[in-house]
Parts: sequence; structure tokens; C-alpha cells
Amino acid sequence: MLDIVPNCMGDDAIANRLREQLGAAIENLEPYEPYSNWGDARFIARCANNMLQRSNWTDIGEGTLAYQPAADEAAHFAAMEEKRGEFLRSTEIEARISLAMGREGEHATASTARDAVEYAEGDLPDDSDTDALKSRSTRLITTALLVARDGDDELLATHEKWVRQVISIALEEQSDRGGSSQHTLRFNRPAIATLALIHLWGRKGSNADRDTLIRLATRKDRSVAPAFSAGLARILEIEPGLFKAAMRVAFASMTWRWKSYQEDEAEHARFEAERAAAIDAAVSAEVDWLDGGAESAWPTWPKERPHLRRGSRIRVPGPVTPAQFDEDEAIEIVHVDSAAAAQWLAMIQAAPKGSIGWRQEVVAAYADWTARMNGLGLSVDTEIDRDPHDWNLHHYALFAERLLDGTPMSFDPDLKLVTDLPDEPFCEVAQTVMHAADALYFNDPQRTASRPADLRTKLVERVIALKRWEYAGDPASSRIDMESGGIIAKMLLNTHDPFNGTYSYLPPLLVDRVDPLLATMRPLLRGGPTVFVALCTMKLLLVAPRARHLDFVLDAVEAWFDRTHAAGLWITAGIGGRVVRWFGAAFAEQPDLLIPAHPARGRIDRALGNLIGVGVAEAHELELRVEAAAGDAHASVAHLDRGS
Repeated sequence: MLDIVPNCMGDDAIANRLREQLGAAIENLEPYEPYSNWGDARFIARCANNMLQRSNWTDIGEGTLAYQPAADEAAHFAAMEEKRGEFLRSTEIEARISLAMGREGEHATASTARDAVEYAEGDLPDDSDTDALKSRSTRLITTALLVARDGDDELLATHEKWVRQVISIALEEQSDRGGSSQHTLRFNRPAIATLALIHLWGRKGSNADRDTLIRLATRKDRSVAPAFSAGLARILEIEPGLFKAAMRVAFASMTWRWKSYQEDEAEHARFEAERAAAIDAAVSAEVDWLDGGAESAWPTWPKERPHLRRGSRIRVPGPVTPAQFDEDEAIEIVHVDSAAAAQWLAMIQAAPKGSIGWRQEVVAAYADWTARMNGLGLSVDTEIDRDPHDWNLHHYALFAERLLDGTPMSFDPDLKLVTDLPDEPFCEVAQTVMHAADALYFNDPQRTASRPADLRTKLVERVIALKRWEYAGDPASSRIDMESGGIIAKMLLNTHDPFNGTYSYLPPLLVDRVDPLLATMRPLLRGGPTVFVALCTMKLLLVAPRARHLDFVLDAVEAWFDRTHAAGLWITAGIGGRVVRWFGAAFAEQPDLLIPAHPARGRIDRALGNLIGVGVAEAHELELRVEAAAGDAHASVAHLDRGS
């Protein structure tokens, strides 16, 4: 409406009718309020009506008119502008607070902390938030963090009391989001408050704050792990033992109990009381250790059994209690929250190299529990339902260090904790172990290949023993099952994703360290899902082709032709084209491979002949190059003979 006002200020029928109708409409409207803005019809209608009156416009020269609002309207405009300015300022400072929380960029500064605490005006988190995320309370708690972490000494001294009040209030909140969803700090108010306390302890050195942090690690809602993750560098800098103590008490608190609806409440209450007492004892022991006492052992977790995947079974209706189940299906009552515990293992992995010398203590303490929960000792066709997936990812990455760095005497017994798992969990676990071991080997030029090669040899033997490998079926089929695809790819230094494809994770700059490992992969070439094995092999070899790998490539091509000459492998899957591409790169690197007298020339010719025979067009072009090179070589020899 306001856009057409300048066109309707004349004394004509349309303008007069508009004024008449708008004036009549205003008579039926309530007066606008002090908070009214351009979204309020009451305010818009009155402004438009005033603007339609020519008497409210002043000529400011050169035929230009300027609107002159009435005094009350002008005051309302001024108030609106002031509110807009306040909104812009609040938006700007709130954005700076949010950006500063991650301690990245230009906003994590003492200036931001000072502006944030001024903006807070001494307010405290409460139940006045109107949104589900409790943005106001989150901002205030974040401000307390910024003061404790980034504020200068004067700012902290001035506002320490307020910061501690905010932390105390925030820690009273019990999160209902669950431990598995608390991976970040954002809107995780107990975690933000805990991180603020970590930095407050770091600056003030209070043992009371330190002891509180140990206790917070045992929170039942598992909400504070992200705080210890974000503050880990600071903890390790000041008192590394605090992190170990916090992690141990956190592990002591990871147990929980399944409760049947028909069960007597007293039994569950007894468990909770015993659990609370155990946590109290663990906290006291860790505080005593940090004060100079004896160090505690890592907590022992209950001897759970894995939950096995079974076919459907019909049961007689009635109350469900553990005693009513057969022994092989007995319900486990006490469990471990392994997903929450995994967050602490992730911190160990992410810590700077050499900063946590006790990482293998954790692996040793929970190796047997982990193996049991993944089906150790069960039949190879056992399938685990609800395996400790998050825990496995971090535990077995650390376990790979144990395998590579352990003593020769411990290598075989430790490896059996992986190779003796049933097929399905082995395929998952071994992927983590192999990838972590590869990262350790390839990223460390000083690490010898002996132990990594032994590890890959043993895992390849276990892969070949998989039922999925034994019954792979048609060697020309490109199908690969979800269970074995990942581990087969890892054995060949590839990552397989059913949705994003298969690719080698070996960087070209590190390809020269692969040579000692190629022998361990040879057993894979002659069996299993041939198309997939060939694809992974060629993707590895094409990362940075090396002529010295010729014998391995020829072995592979000969093994695959022994398996099948079908177009499904060589044409449809593109293996033939990849082999030709590798030969081309190798010939360019080492031209003497084309000389007829080269020891491998006969095998090269047979390989190219087979590729041409199955219809790989690129192979014919390469053969012409080989023949041309051979002709040049003969001509050179003849020329030398004539010269002599």
C-alpha cells in the first residue's frame, strides 16, 4: 500500500475514494501499540492514511516532496528505529558469541568476552526461554565460558562470581538427549558449563574445581564428554592426570540396568544404589591419586554377552522375566553404554602424538570385553545384533597400534582376538584394524614393513577363509556383498562404499612404500569375487604406476584369465582398459620392457594377446606400439651388424 501512496495524493476520484475507504477502515481498528511495526495492520493503515494527505508533505525544492509525520507518529518512528538498532547490535554480538565458542577465527578474543558479558547485564539462565533450544540460556552460559577462557585477568576477577553462578545453574540441567547425541558443544548447556569450569580451573588452579570436574565425568546423561574433548589440550598442558582420572571414573559410571515393567522396583533401586556407591568410591580414589595416593586400576565392566541375531520365534504370551528364557537366550540385565565410552576413546585418538602415554592401558583393560561383545569364540556364521559399533571404531584403531608395536610373543595371541571372531564382525573389525595399521605404516618413514606385512598376511588368510569368499560364484559378476566388500577392499588398500564407489586411499607420494606389502596380497588374486578383486587391485596399482611392479601385474592378469575370459570382467567392468593403461605407463617409465630380449616380454605378449582376444580395443593399439618398438630394436641391431 505504501508503494502506491505517492501516486494517489492528487485531488481525483481514485485518490479521494482511497482516502474515504481507508479512513472508514481505520475507524474500525484498535489503536496501535508501542510495539507495533511494519507488520501491524493498525500501524500501516494509519501511516498510509496520513501519507495520503497532501498537507503532510513539504516541498523541499526542485519539485521534491518530503513526508512530515505527526508528532506521535514521528516519536513512534524514532522508537522503531531505536529498536532496530538494538536488534542489529544484539544480532551482531550474539553472532560473535556463537563464533567465538569454537575458539576459531577473529572473534575468540578478550574483546568479545568483554562485550558479551556487558550484553549479559548480569542475567542468569532460567526458564524464561521461549524456544526449545533455550537460546538465551545457552548464550549466557557461553558468555561465562568466554570470560573464563578468553577474558583478561581483570575481566575474570570482576565477573568470576557471576561466571560460577552461571556454571552452577547450567550443571543442574539434566539432558534428555542421550549420550550418543551429545557429540557437540552447541546447545549442550551442561557441556558448555563444564568447559567453562575446565578453563576456570586452568586459570585459578583450584583443587575444588578439579575434583568437581572428576565428578562431572560421571554424569548419567553423558553430556560432558564434548567439554573434556574441547578442553583436552588445556588439561594435558596443566595436569595430564586429570584427564586419565576423569576417563576412569567415566568408565566406572558406564553401566546401566535393563528393567522389566513387571519387576519389583526394589531390585532396580538396589542396583542404582550399588552403582552410585561404586561411582563415589571411584571418584574418591581418583582424587586421592591426584593428591599423591596410589593409582587405581581401570574399572571392570560386566561380562555381557553379545545380542545375537535370530530368526522369528513364537512365544507364549505372559510376563517376561529373565528366568523364563532358555540359557542361550537369557536377557542380559546389566549393560555398558559403549557409545558414550567411545567418545572418551576418540579423545585419546585425537590427542597430539606422544601426549598420552597410557593409551595402550585402556586397550589392554578392555580387549577381552570388546572381543567377547563381537562374538569371540562363537561359530563363524554367528551374526551380532546391536554390536558396539562406535566403541569398535576407536578401540580397534588403538588395537592396531598394539599389534604393530607389541612384542613378537604377544602378536599372535592379540591377533586371535580379531581373526577368531565370526565372519560378519570380523569383516567390520578387521577393516578398522587394517586401515589404522596402514596409516601408522605409511605415515611413518622410520617404521619397517615387517610387522605390517605379517599383519596383512594373517588377515588375508582369514579373508580367504570367509564363506563369502569361498562361495563367491560367477567370476565375471560385478556383484559384491555388503559383508565382505569392505574388508576385501582394505586388504588391497582400498575403501569400498556401496553408494560412493571404491577408491584407493594410498596417496601417490607414499606409493613406493607399498612394495613389501604386495606379496601379502598375491593370495587374493586367484579367488573370491574376481571382478571386485581386480577392480581394487588395479585402482591401487594406478595410483602411481611403477614398472618394477610388472611381475605382480602379470601374475594378477594371468590369474584373472585363468578364472574367466568373460566380457563382464574385461570389458564391462573395465579391467582390461585399466591393465592396458598400467602397461602404457610402465612402458613410458621403462622403455626396455618393449625390447624382445626382456625376460618378461613373452608374458607381456601373452597378456596383450589375451586382452585383444576378449575384445579390449586399447590393447590392440598398445600391441602396435610394442611391435613398432620391436621393429626399431631389430633395425638397430642390423645397423650395428653392418657397421661391424
